[in-house]
Amino acid sequence: MIILIWICIVADVAAAVFLLVTSMTSNQDAAGAGMVLLPAILLIGLALLSYFLMQKQHNGWAFVTSGFPALILLYLLFISVT
Repeated sequence: MIILIWICIVADVAAAVFLLVTSMTSNQDAAGAGMVLLPAILLIGLALLSYFLMQKQHNGWAFVTSGFPALILLYLLFISVT
């Protein structure tokens, strides 16, 4: 269970880093960069919350807080590939 939580945390942080990099390198206006920045902040916040819950031995809730965004990311990846 712990390994699965760590995989979800890494996926959330990787997606947040990707969003941050794309918001800074693309030719977006301030509104477009702001719309990309909010999900990145939420992903980092949920990864930190999941890590905190995992340290407090609440593995079920840690999996929910890190797994839900990872599930959405997998769905978006599936849509973009097919």
